[in-house]
Amino acid sequence: MNKKQKKGVFITIIVLLIIFLPLSIVSFTLHKMDEKNPRHPVVDNPSHEFLYNGKLYFYNKNGSLLGTYECKNPNGICDYATSSNDDALYAVDVYPNEETKIPVVNDRYVFLVDGPDNTARPFVYDLVQNRTIISSYTSVKNYGIGIEHNLFIVGNNSLKYGVLSLEQDPYLSIEFEYDYIGLANLVNEEEEKLMSDFFVGYKDRFWFLLDMNGAVLTTAIADKIVSYNGQNIIIKTNDGYELINYQNEIVLPNGPYKKLSFTGRFLNILDNDNTFYVYDLADSVRISLPQTVRNSDRITSRINEDGKLEVVLNERVIETVEI
Repeated sequence: MNKKQKKGVFITIIVLLIIFLPLSIVSFTLHKMDEKNPRHPVVDNPSHEFLYNGKLYFYNKNGSLLGTYECKNPNGICDYATSSNDDALYAVDVYPNEETKIPVVNDRYVFLVDGPDNTARPFVYDLVQNRTIISSYTSVKNYGIGIEHNLFIVGNNSLKYGVLSLEQDPYLSIEFEYDYIGLANLVNEEEEKLMSDFFVGYKDRFWFLLDMNGAVLTTAIADKIVSYNGQNIIIKTNDGYELINYQNEIVLPNGPYKKLSFTGRFLNILDNDNTFYVYDLADSVRISLPQTVRNSDRITSRINEDGKLEVVLNERVIETVEI
């Protein structure tokens, strides 16, 4: 290679360095900026593991990365928070609470725990802004199935309960005023979530029905609330079950009963003689045949896919009623 050729190669190398060195610097800089930008998280978890190199990784249903969380205790408890279960202490006929981990809400918010052991308390983390927005709750509850409008029953350090909304920007829809808050087992079948029209609240030794914004809908009720609908409430007294209205007035005579429960607008009644029947509250009339049952029997009613009411004894349909 003569001097002229060497000079050409040298010039070519210089030109390539001038072109590619700035591009490399820009690429490295953008990469570092991207690492700090929660809206464009860098994908460095090839197998999409949840916990990877001391970080939690959150993906949507399409597999796209929503964001990450840097664990303070990667060798302790760093995980999704679990729905709590305190309803067994009360009489409310609740959905069977599944102690399941609470998933990401609206592809943005997540309840996490991060501590050296299982005493770690749940907090709310924002995947978009890459920051903790609510630092600590003593508990969080959505019954495993979830509550309409992305509502969560949460407890604070003063052992009071409120309701947190994560539908949009986080806010308390019901303030921390109650010693207990729960929901009856009324499921919105389309959304497969618990209905959020009414919450049960307990404070100062009285029970109340609240709407999802915290408005008190009833007078103070001394007896335990079991279930409810838009007009009536089932309560449990020392002698059995009664049906009352929102003004705490008994609306079903001849009580107390051995058991009461709702199926939509209908009332399932088990009287003290162990006779079961379904009662139409709107028309004040019995709509099913009386069935004498044993104490060990399980009997209720349900609405089938054809819109008919079925009486079910020990998992077997024994009567179908046009309604």
